[in-house]
Amino acid sequence: MGVLISFLTVLFIILCILLIIIILLQSNKSAGMGILGGSSQSAFGSSTASVITRATSIMVFLFMLGSLGLAAIESYRSSSLEKKIMSGESNEISTEKDSAGNPDDNK
Repeated sequence: MGVLISFLTVLFIILCILLIIIILLQSNKSAGMGILGGSSQSAFGSSTASVITRATSIMVFLFMLGSLGLAAIESYRSSSLEKKIMSGESNEISTEKDSAGNPDDNK
């Protein structure tokens, strides 16, 4: 389970970096200046703006899906760990009660 979470976390970080890059490549509609120093329509052509917008929408959807997925997996992992700890403590307490409650075994 730990390997799966690590792998998904690495994929999520790569997705975050790509999402930042795509957002920075978009032009500001009011100023007409993008990160590359010009309007996206004049630098890349008119169809590139819609492609970048669509790619951003897809990546935002994947970001939300990844966030919820990692949160759900981590929540399940922590609850199962909590159950293991609680069952281990209850076993220790019952073992201590058995040994303390029966003093004839020590003679």
